[in-house]
Amino acid sequence: PLICDALTDTGHLDTAYRLLLQTDCPSWLYTVTMGATTIWERWDSLRPDGTLNPGGMTSFNHYALGAVADWLHRVVGGITVTEPGATALAFRPRPGGGITWARTRYETPHGTAALFWETTADGMKAEITVPPNCTAVVELPGRRPDRIAPGTHILHSTELLRRIVSEA
Repeated sequence: PLICDALTDTGHLDTAYRLLLQTDCPSWLYTVTMGATTIWERWDSLRPDGTLNPGGMTSFNHYALGAVADWLHRVVGGITVTEPGATALAFRPRPGGGITWARTRYETPHGTAALFWETTADGMKAEITVPPNCTAVVELPGRRPDRIAPGTHILHSTELLRRIVSEA
């Protein structure tokens, strides 16, 4: 459950995306190619020939490998709660792996926090919603971090993003 975070935190975001998007076993998308609609306990709970893994434990709805969803929300989707009670948020999408847009929502006790980002010819466009009674910091690639108030904001990044996305 920690591998994508470890790769991201050590400057290997490209490797984290490659791991996320690979379809060979072991991977999250291998299970999808095998018809999964949930996260399995083992990468190979169902073998390529359609047989069950002969191991003693084979759950087809298990959290451990599903922890990648948290990474998807925080890194790809870009929303992180930074204080208890979700009174402070960070909006910091980290594009890569050829993914050109993401839409994320988080229901806080104060209302919906949301982020939609997409790559554009000029870099990145982001629509950010900060719930009432919350503070937020936004950090888009190629842009200094900014504090933003509650409400909906549309922000743009610079040329730096074009280089980040094209290297993926």
